[in-house]
Amino acid sequence: MNIATIGLAAVLLWGLSFSPAQAEPKADGWVRIEAKPLQIDGRLYEPTCSQAEGTNAAYAFWYRQGTGDGLVVYFDGGGACWDDATCAMARHADGDPGRRTVYKAELMSADDPARMSGIFNLTDTRNPVRDWSMVFLPYCTGDVHSGSNTAQYRNPQTGRPYTIQHRGWDNTQVVLHWMRSNVSRPARLLVTGSSAGAYGAATHYASLREMYPRGSAVFLGDAGQGVTTPDFFSKRNTNWNYRLPEKVFGRNAQLSADVDMVTRLAAHFPRDRFAQYTTTYDATQRAFYGLMGAEKPCDAWTAKMAQELGRRQDAANFRSYLAKGETHTILRSPLFFTENSGGAAFTDWFRELVVGSPPSNIACTDCLAPPARCDS
Repeated sequence: MNIATIGLAAVLLWGLSFSPAQAEPKADGWVRIEAKPLQIDGRLYEPTCSQAEGTNAAYAFWYRQGTGDGLVVYFDGGGACWDDATCAMARHADGDPGRRTVYKAELMSADDPARMSGIFNLTDTRNPVRDWSMVFLPYCTGDVHSGSNTAQYRNPQTGRPYTIQHRGWDNTQVVLHWMRSNVSRPARLLVTGSSAGAYGAATHYASLREMYPRGSAVFLGDAGQGVTTPDFFSKRNTNWNYRLPEKVFGRNAQLSADVDMVTRLAAHFPRDRFAQYTTTYDATQRAFYGLMGAEKPCDAWTAKMAQELGRRQDAANFRSYLAKGETHTILRSPLFFTENSGGAAFTDWFRELVVGSPPSNIACTDCLAPPARCDS
């Protein structure tokens, strides 16, 4: 069954409108859809970015109707913030490129999936999802697509109070509501995301599987291994009002550790496939581990990552690709087509994962020696 939309009139009916500047698909098929306030089950959802000082609050997402029988739902990355110091380090669209930032606070021109490579390269025949329909959820709320809170912080340098809208979970509810009326049931479903988006894909996997219960389904987390500290865990829950589905994670869902999320999903959906990709010394993931308060984060992150990845591999429906090096993310990058440090091409492993027989667990050899810049 091909993915189909039901027309502009239905889109307007459900509280969303196409951007006036892009009411029709571009030549590459992508349509940017501006998210508008919407009542869902008696609650008003108001899509927004972080509303950090000096940023644009408008939130939008992208859709492309393909010719194949599959659907990709992709959650984009862009860092995270969880306390006074980190949430003051917002990345602006026109910000100083030399200024240190830790999260993307508003939508930017680079968020357009048409400008990305990897699974968004629609002409390379090595990409097995090039003809699938795609929903692309950008990210600008600092909460890994999973918050539902207005948080109050104080800038540690100036002492000034400020507010951040951690509304990633809310934004996704609006997108999912649009999808229920505009995207037909696919024969194949891939729920995925990179970096912060890997966590968003996990948070919302159960809802997407409920929307599309038939056909095959795959989860792939790209560079989001869940290695966090207890201090971060506490602040995540308080400042974001972190949302997880009780149907998977139980009545105390918020108490589920980041490192356990994929394991719990794989157990709840035994007929679906779950997978993760990372490099052994991912520079971004280990840097965030340091920001969370971890000591010697380079070696500590890799040790914890490898330990927990090994535990996940006990699940019959889980697979992983562990690559050599320090690079961060692969799905939206040219690296998607060139990575082979695990002894097999990543594109071949990815193809088997989404349309073939379950692939093997792939891991680089002699790749756990720390890089030269690693802390001792």
